[in-house]
Amino acid sequence: MTPRPLLRRLQGLRGASRFVGAGLLDQVVIAAANSANTLLGGILLPKEQFGALALALAVGYFAMYLNRAVVGDVLLALASRYDGDPRIRLARNGLATALCSGLVTTVVFVGLWAAWPNRGEIDLHDLIWLAPFMIPIMLHDTARCDYLADRRPDKALGIDLVWAGTQAVMVVTMIVTHSSSAGGLLAVWGLGATAGITVYLLREKRLPWQGNPLAWLAETRHLSSWFTITAIVAQVQVLAISFVVAGRLSKIDLGNLRFVQTVQLQPVQNLITAIQSLLVPRASRNAADAAKPGPEGVEAAAALRRQTRTLATAFAVLGVLMVLIIWPIVSFVLVHTHKFSEAAPLALPIALQGAVYLLQVPFTAAMRGMHRARMLFLQYVVFAVVSLSGLTLGADYGGLHGAAWGLLTGSTAGLICMVILYMYALRWIGPPAATPAPARPAAPQKV
Repeated sequence: MTPRPLLRRLQGLRGASRFVGAGLLDQVVIAAANSANTLLGGILLPKEQFGALALALAVGYFAMYLNRAVVGDVLLALASRYDGDPRIRLARNGLATALCSGLVTTVVFVGLWAAWPNRGEIDLHDLIWLAPFMIPIMLHDTARCDYLADRRPDKALGIDLVWAGTQAVMVVTMIVTHSSSAGGLLAVWGLGATAGITVYLLREKRLPWQGNPLAWLAETRHLSSWFTITAIVAQVQVLAISFVVAGRLSKIDLGNLRFVQTVQLQPVQNLITAIQSLLVPRASRNAADAAKPGPEGVEAAAALRRQTRTLATAFAVLGVLMVLIIWPIVSFVLVHTHKFSEAAPLALPIALQGAVYLLQVPFTAAMRGMHRARMLFLQYVVFAVVSLSGLTLGADYGGLHGAAWGLLTGSTAGLICMVILYMYALRWIGPPAATPAPARPAAPQKV
């Protein structure tokens, strides 16, 4: 007969494996939905149209990830510390904030579409296809983070399967009817998000306007303000890559870069997002418990350090294996693919960039869990400045190949900065030192 403590431990391991498995599978599904536009666009569309699609997607992702910084990332780092009504209140207010964010983005996209000259290499006319769907896209992204903060990745997987399934059916229909277009790919992406958020709202019996955006901003401003500024820097950096490559080189070069990044770098970034969504809530609870006096605080602080150290070692090994395996395969495929054969030299620097991002994951998760938002902002500033400088210099002197190596330089600088800031932040983790009792005055001696 199995001893009861051992049985409970085995049950806990099975529960943990299901939790991690659902979280990773969820990210695979949502990553497939998000990357399908770029991958299918590169295959189905002429290279000129694909470059315009990549530029419109870059602007769309910029808006979506900016909203995630204001709402989704805060839910992961803050709502994961609560249960019951406080967490539900945060989720409702977060949805209302995402609704307002989507409305503003829709107006901005329509304005860009109407006012942009659409001449030359920088073409934004496809944004009009994204404008009607920015509200459901942002609401769905917030709903995912709500489920993940509540440690229910299986629920997040459910609504993401609805998104991906709806999108897949529509994409197959487009291919069968020979009606593939950049606008069509953008529209089916938005329709998939609409289906997914509809299921969430019906299941949770919530309406986006039931929350209070002002209450959300007031309650989370210590995180959301810095997360937002950090996301602006990060997404401006991502967006600037598209504009610099398209402006200094060409839309075709941008299409080559985005295609290789989609095939080689985006899977790594999707894995990173999945791991972050699982690690940040745990790191946040450990960081909160570390402030408690006594053995519980000491053990929580040690657990946070141990998690970071163990995962950094594992991801370093994984990154090396990834470069050694993926780089030759991608390079070989690109060389033998006539459409993207000139992009084959990009495989090595982009593979190394993915390994650097992977190694940074444990340190970023720990910093988010510790709520070191200002330090994260500083790290992104260093990363963005070095990355864009390397990109510009590399594009001027080495073309697209030089630009890719310039981006790797920025990623490496960002990793070094993150590790230094993490080591500094550890000095403030742990239970407060016990305050010594005041010394009692000595009794007066009799003379």
